[in-house]
Amino acid sequence: MGTIREAVTLVGRKSRVATGALFDTGCTHSLIEETLAKRLGPLDDLPEPVEFEAAIGHFKCTKGIFVDVHIGSYRYPSQFRVVHGLTETVILGTDFMQVWNIRLDPRKHIAVLDPKALKMRAVSGRFEPHR
Repeated sequence: MGTIREAVTLVGRKSRVATGALFDTGCTHSLIEETLAKRLGPLDDLPEPVEFEAAIGHFKCTKGIFVDVHIGSYRYPSQFRVVHGLTETVILGTDFMQVWNIRLDPRKHIAVLDPKALKMRAVSGRFEPHR
């Protein structure tokens, strides 16, 4: 498929950082390198550790961070798992792409953004379990 990277700006509670992000359909969660995450804001403890299996081996995440990902003129509020020693500074995984309806175009090596996905909707109603 090829490598698809885009310029992004990450905005956290402490700072704003321009960097590159790898769009990775083989990664289930969005990941951020620990040093960069600490520059952006305070890290949160995950309710439970999350374990990952990757080509480089097995690793565990115990921290996360919420930041806004800016791509062009669009803002995507996002959650990342924090990884010490990650080889990429930012990996946008399938969780990010599915929520924001982002498609990858392997021929052009670009991420295709859907501005309609940015319309936040609050759905109200009463939850009724199936009986």
